[in-house]
Amino acid sequence: MRLKEARQHAVGAKELGAQVACITGGEPMLFADLVKIIITECHRLSFPETWLFTNGFWAHDTSKARKIVKELGSLGLTKIFTSIDFFHQSYVPVESVKNAIEVSLEFDIEVSVDARFIGKPSEDNEFDSKTRFYLEFLGNLLPEVEVIKTQPMFVGRAAESLINNVKVRPLSEILNERCPGAWAGGTLESSFGVDVDEFGFVTICPGLSIGNSREVSFRKIVEGYDYQDFAVIAALHDNGMRGLMGLASKNGFVPKNAYLSGCHFCYETRKFLRRIFPESFAFIR
Repeated sequence: MRLKEARQHAVGAKELGAQVACITGGEPMLFADLVKIIITECHRLSFPETWLFTNGFWAHDTSKARKIVKELGSLGLTKIFTSIDFFHQSYVPVESVKNAIEVSLEFDIEVSVDARFIGKPSEDNEFDSKTRFYLEFLGNLLPEVEVIKTQPMFVGRAAESLINNVKVRPLSEILNERCPGAWAGGTLESSFGVDVDEFGFVTICPGLSIGNSREVSFRKIVEGYDYQDFAVIAALHDNGMRGLMGLASKNGFVPKNAYLSGCHFCYETRKFLRRIFPESFAFIR
């Protein structure tokens, strides 16, 4: 994201009364200088909370990690989210994540750990046993952090690669689900929690766009949001997965007999609807 845009979004969010600014990616710390400027700007705007989502790759050296976290904390960072599970530790050594957590706690920065399990956290499979091992590696740090245990979102590549490890559910069962909304604090009815990406798309749930901040200001998009203006979002809000199914069926969609979850069904259905309702989706044009 360009710095000018990041500043505009921060100002707009603060004017709307936002309490939390979250810096996410991809991996934000690949652009550490930009992250520092955004944190500084959020602090200048008096955000009560500024969070950073990072995989901790930068903490392989403890002394360097300490300098990085000390600076981020002095600029106004209040919380770090990181991930520990089979998937992330295939790429980022768990030792680096432990270093990031340790130095964050040292400088009184709150830490939350996101751990993704296939099925229940207690299940015995190659994914969950590794994730439990990595969490146990934290040792005495584990009680000091919030650990969020949940499943991956079974969409896209995650659904394709994991479908043989998770029990699929019949379509009739999936259609009874409602969409809870995915961004922190947000619902399909309220734009209380939204995400804005590097292409300017403001999303109320991953992939569900409510406008583009390069065309209309971030503040106007959020203030003027009415879910009924978006056919796909309205269908999901009013009647859940059954509503989405009805909208898609009218346009020729033929569903599978089973899906991994409501999110999986929603994602696959939205891929079909994207050409019909392009204003409802965030993607590179």
